[in-house]
Formats: sequence, C-alpha cells, structure tokens
Amino acid sequence: MSETTAQQLYQDIDYLGSASAFAGEMLATLNKGTLFDVFYHYEIEELCQFMHCFSAPAGTVLLKEGEEGDHLIIIMAGKVEVRKHDLAGKVQSIAAVGQGSVLGEMSLIDGEHRFASCIAVEPTMFAVLSRTDLNEIMALHPRLANKFLIMLLQMMVSRLRDTGMRVFSFTKLIV
Repeated sequence: MSETTAQQLYQDIDYLGSASAFAGEMLATLNKGTLFDVFYHYEIEELCQFMHCFSAPAGTVLLKEGEEGDHLIIIMAGKVEVRKHDLAGKVQSIAAVGQGSVLGEMSLIDGEHRFASCIAVEPTMFAVLSRTDLNEIMALHPRLANKFLIMLLQMMVSRLRDTGMRVFSFTKLIV
C-alpha cells in the first residue's frame, strides 16, 4: 500500500509512516505475540516493509462492525476493546487485547464485512497490513507469505476452538 493510500485509510488519526521506521518496536511487539513467535528478525523486518503505522487516541474506532475491510491491524502499544452487537442489537464487549494482538484478519482473508468493532480504550499505536500488501509479499517473498498465512490460520483456528468451547459450556449450563 502506498503512503497516500495508508494515510487515507485512517484520515482522522496520526500517520506515523512506514513500519520499517519502527522496526525495533515491531520486533519487540511481534515477538511477544504468539502469531510471530517462529519468525526470524529478518523476516519481521521484511514484513515491516509492507506495513504502515498509526497512533490513535483513546476512543478511536480502529475497525467498525459491518464495514468493508481488506486489512488487518497489529497492536504495537495500547489496549483495544473488541465489541459486537448481540441478537437484540445491544453492544457487547467480547475481548480486550493489547500489544502483539492481531485484529481484522477475517476480512483480510475473506473480504467480507467486519465481524466486530475494535475501539482503542487507551492511546494505541498499531500497524496495518492490507490484502494488496499480502499479495505483494506472496509474489516477492513466497516463503515468508506462506509462514505468515500458516501462523494466521493457526491463530484463527485457536480463536474458533475457544469460541466453540465457550458455546459448548454455555449450552451445557442451559440444558
């Protein structure tokens, strides 16, 4: 994604520039998250070449439920609350995440609307990776892209298993 496109993505918050300028912070952040625990430093530095960083104040909506999306975000600092409308239309908090968390991966992969909203609950710094960037990584660094996608799938499967267990536990309580 070009710098201009990145700036247009989040117009109302501070654009910090290419993630390459924050390689040290990205290395520390990404190595804390389980998604990136098998990546070498040079691989994370290569990923940084395709990402852009932003800084958002508390209260900023980083991803909005129902909107179209083609990118994911990686939380470098701060805290984000994940919220979802329930069947009655009431907003429910479903998670609070921090440094090293990846959000928006479902829309990156399937191109569907955002499943939930993600709101900064404190000043938050994050990096963005778009589907266009991921496609470029696949073309230029296929091994890195493969590794990234496998880790992304592992994270998604883990979340699906956790959700399944919560649904199963809740169903047992009702019966």
